[in-house]
Formats: sequence, C-alpha cells, structure tokens
Amino acid sequence: MNSASPTVIQQDDNLVVIGAPTPTEDTKWRAEILDAGRVLLRADDMPTLSGTGHRAAASCPINVFRDLFHGLVVAGFTGVLAVDTGYGVKRIFLSQGAVVFAGSNVIDDRLGEVLFRESHISLDDLTRSAAEVTKVRKFGQVLVGNKVLTNVQLWQALKLQVKQILRSVFMAEQVFCEIMPGAPSAPTEIVFAESTLDLLEEFYSYGCAFRAFLGRLNAESQVKFLISPDKAAGTYQSGTFFGDLIAMLNQEPSVQALLNSSKLIDAYTIGALLNMVNSGICKIVPEVEHGLKVSSKLAPLKTKLDAHGYVLQSVRKAFVEAGVEFPMQDARAFAATLSLDGLPAFFLDDNAAFGRDCVVGLINQSHDSPERMRHLVVCVDSMIQFILQMAGDNLEYKVAQSIRQQYRSVSL
Repeated sequence: MNSASPTVIQQDDNLVVIGAPTPTEDTKWRAEILDAGRVLLRADDMPTLSGTGHRAAASCPINVFRDLFHGLVVAGFTGVLAVDTGYGVKRIFLSQGAVVFAGSNVIDDRLGEVLFRESHISLDDLTRSAAEVTKVRKFGQVLVGNKVLTNVQLWQALKLQVKQILRSVFMAEQVFCEIMPGAPSAPTEIVFAESTLDLLEEFYSYGCAFRAFLGRLNAESQVKFLISPDKAAGTYQSGTFFGDLIAMLNQEPSVQALLNSSKLIDAYTIGALLNMVNSGICKIVPEVEHGLKVSSKLAPLKTKLDAHGYVLQSVRKAFVEAGVEFPMQDARAFAATLSLDGLPAFFLDDNAAFGRDCVVGLINQSHDSPERMRHLVVCVDSMIQFILQMAGDNLEYKVAQSIRQQYRSVSL
C-alpha cells in the first residue's frame, strides 16, 4: 500500500480507500461520519503510531466554534486550529492561548491581495511585486526591497492579513475544525495590541453582521448608489479595488451579476458590498424587511440610540434657529473614527442621523455578544458627546448648555 497519499474511490454504493497513513497490515480502523461531506477514518492505535499527540476534529455551527475557540484561549492552548470554511482552509496558530499567526490556502487571503483590497498598494505594485516572488524571496520582502512599504508598514500589513483571515472564518455558518496540539511553530509571530478574546468577539460580531446582510440578498437584489458617480469616482479612483468595484456596479447594478464577474470568492465580494453599504455609499434594493427582534438584552444599546436621536434633533433645531450651518462633514468624520478595521459600523445619513443600515448592523453585531454591545454603547455615547461639544463650540453658551442639561435629565 502507498501510505503517503491515500485515495478514495466510489464503487457502487461503497467508498474504497486505497492506501493508508500507516503500513501496518493488521491495523483496525473505524469510520465516523462527521457531516454530509466528511468521513473520519481513524486507526485505533493511531495516536501511538503517529507520535504527534492527540488531535480532535469536529463539524460545528459557527457559534459553537466561537465557544471552542474561546475555551482554547482561556486554557492557554499552544498549537494549530485548522478550520475548513467550505471555500478554503485556514490555519490559526496559537501560543499559550494567544493568536500569533494565521495562514490560508485561499488566493484572496494572500498578503498582496489583502493590501490591494485595503488600498495600501496599487494594482501595479501588486502585479510587479508578485512577479519578483521566488521560493526564497517572499512577497513582503519584495515590497520592502522595492521601497513600496517600510518595515513598519510591512509589520502592520501582516497584522492586517492575519486579522482578515481570522475574520473570514466567522463568515461561515458551519465549519469543520481540527485541533492540533504542539503542531509546528508559526513562520513568524505577530503581537496584537488587542487581547485574543477581544479579537474573537470582534470577528464573531462581524460574522453575525455579514450573515444577516447575506440573508437580505436574493436573485433580484440590486445596488443603488447614495452618492453621485462623480463623487464616488473622486473618492475611489479607478485602479483601486473599490474604484473598480463601483465602476462595475455603475455598469450593472445586479448583485448576482457582480458575483458572476468578480474574481473574488463570493463571500469576500459580499463582504466588500457590506462595507460599501455600511459606509453609506449605496444600499440594496428592493429593500427587504430586516425582521429584527430587539431583545431585552439589547436595551442598553436601544436606549443609547434613542438618546442619540433626541440630542441630534435638539442640536439640529438649535443650529437652524441660530442661522448657523451644522458641521455635517465633522460629524461624519468623527463617526468614521468609531468604526473598527474591516467593518465601517457607523455612518450618517443626510440629516446626520445613523442610517437605517447602520442601526441594523449595530443590532446584528450585538445580538449574541454582550461584550460587543457594551463597546457599541460606548461608541454611540461618544457620538452624543461629540454632537454636544459641537453645539458648545458653534452656538451661544446658554443654548448649548440648555441642551446638555436636558440630555442629562433624560439619561439619568
């Protein structure tokens, strides 16, 4: 038997395995069905023969995987967590419970592709640098050698790549994962300012928002731009990822047509579209009922959103009565600073209010994550305080102070 590369063929209604991971002829085997597309073939004496320690494999919903990941972090796990999302396999390296690296076999997860999508390098930089990559000279080394990035920028780029790989895991509803304790060390180790548990909550919340957005799409879905084509072209220039994406949608607004023509895997294309919607660039039509159920657990977020609406209405009215222009651009710029990398969670409509899609996104991110909800409550409160500060800087003291006092009285 060829133990190096076992293969499986189908004969009638049976699966026949040719070759095995051990040459021992009398090994007893067990087959366990993991899900509709996977069967685990295991030798009873495999742990002893392999000498690599015990492994564990499972197919599970993404919320169960989140809890499993959380448990590994708390337990101080060292090893590799391999995750098959259905469109690629991600390998997450942990050291004493902290994520230190992540790899992927998906082309769209390569460093150059990530940097191009995030507008950190141009398409020309991507293609020229990719042509210089060899077995001994990596893409990042080429970027630094060609002065496209500094060493500091490359370090930040690697952190971004690892984050995007981790975030992509939580786009799936169901994953197949394998835990490999004491697996080979990561090729390099990245240190994050955030704790791994904080990153885990951020990425899981992103996945909740992504799947909710995906559920709103159907065969008739189209993109309707909320800004003019000229403004879009000026902000997102041709040759950039979002510039080219906007140009494609201007020619054909169908979401299905976009998925058919995009070179990205569907999940990443939809993720980019979600970012555009959450940035107030466009919306999806026809609008589908969100079917949101705001549970009592989300009461702090709902209360803070209502407070924001009350303060904004009072401040906008005061600006009109004073004949002073409301500083809309400043409000939008501040709202943009509240968003995390990868998901623009806060954007304002023409009245400086949180847009409908913005509110929906905040609720979807918070449904199954109390930590994320508390973070978003702080962000909304920051927006309220900034609006009150703008009132104090641009209106008469008595007017601004009266609005602040009214807010304090209703928020107690």
